[in-house]
Amino acid sequence: MKMFKSLKLKILFYFFVSNIIILSGFSIFIYNTAQKGVMDTLDTMLKIISIDAVPDLKDKVFVDAKDISSELIEEFGIMPLYVKIIYYDKSTNGIIRETLSSEDKVEIFDISLNPNDKLYNINYFDKGLYRVSSIVLSETEKMKIFFQLSTTKIIDSPYLDKILTSLLIANPIILILLLFIVNILINTTLQPVKKVVQDVHSISSNNLANRINTQKIPTEIEELVKTFNQLLENLEESFHRISSFSSDASHELKTPLTVMRGEIEVALRQERTSEEYKDILEDVLSETVRVQEIIEQLFLLTKKDTEELKANYKEVYLDEILTDSVSLIEKFAMKKSVSVKITKIIPITIFANETLLKICIDNLLRNAISYSKEAGEVYVSVNENSIQYLLEIKDNGSGIAQKDLPFIFDRFYRADKARSRQKGGTGLGLAIVKMILDLHNYDIAVESVLNEGTKVIIKIQK
Repeated sequence: MKMFKSLKLKILFYFFVSNIIILSGFSIFIYNTAQKGVMDTLDTMLKIISIDAVPDLKDKVFVDAKDISSELIEEFGIMPLYVKIIYYDKSTNGIIRETLSSEDKVEIFDISLNPNDKLYNINYFDKGLYRVSSIVLSETEKMKIFFQLSTTKIIDSPYLDKILTSLLIANPIILILLLFIVNILINTTLQPVKKVVQDVHSISSNNLANRINTQKIPTEIEELVKTFNQLLENLEESFHRISSFSSDASHELKTPLTVMRGEIEVALRQERTSEEYKDILEDVLSETVRVQEIIEQLFLLTKKDTEELKANYKEVYLDEILTDSVSLIEKFAMKKSVSVKITKIIPITIFANETLLKICIDNLLRNAISYSKEAGEVYVSVNENSIQYLLEIKDNGSGIAQKDLPFIFDRFYRADKARSRQKGGTGLGLAIVKMILDLHNYDIAVESVLNEGTKVIIKIQK
């Protein structure tokens, strides 16, 4: 049902049902209590009438139940009132004689007679719509006189009818008033929720810096609001990163494409020698390779959230991967006049994606070589402690400023923007390194001193 999607209507419905149950139970209790009171009053009246007849029976003023019934009706004003007198022989345990005020009401007095009842001990019985009392009014050595009265149980029904009518009228009125009051209370209580909803509607991609005010927020939804604010903070950061990434990606791709277009336009303006055409084609090829590298690395980064990169995990030898990577990078290091030295290495077997680890180590080595000083040195080692394997790559290059360290793994981030393009690269290498290490649940730490060098430590849990 659509109404149950509304928290307010759901509360009102449950309140309505629960109050119907409570009021119905209370009304039944009130009515039953009143009915019991009427019955108690009726029993008391029968007892009073019975005791009032004692002197007359003892003096034998009345000898017939009809005469007693007429007198009692006239005296107490009760209609109808039926009387039965039983003379019981104690010696024979039988009835000597009995008289009845109305012969057509014999079945009313069809009750059990207890010969052992004490004097003035009264018992009450229900016979359909009638209430019957039986009392021993007189007892001699040989005989007991049982005096029985009966009258209708609905003699005081107007009183019960009034109570029933009052309850039937009062209960709906009380229920409506309670629903009205609870509706006001719910509206007041939900006002902070409505304010939160309004604040949420006011937030768009243009004002993600806005936050929902947590003051005067009920405890029950405070955690939700805080969670939503945290979500907004993460969303704002993501938007910022996407915007920055798009801008940087466009810039990184635009630069080589602009160079290529310029070279080609220059070549087409006039006839060139074969050597000049060769130089232009080499420049275009270099920029083409650069664009290809950027695209390939961007494509690799887009796979981060897929299972494709997590496939093909197997046992690999980290020492062998490191040795192979250093061998492959030596030619690149020689061009930069940098030497790469392995200072310590131990045999290590880990569970990982071999291809990805090679890319990771290659990017770190290239980065260290690119930012090393001329005739500089890069040191590579593998150590261990009680809980981790430690792969360290250290250079004595230009270093990284402390203010830049938190951002070096961001895509396209360059600590030294003036010299970064001269060093080559795409600005994506360290972002790819961080992504690969995250996929393997490895930690990375970077220590750097400006103009002295940088040390990168990869921590692999045993």
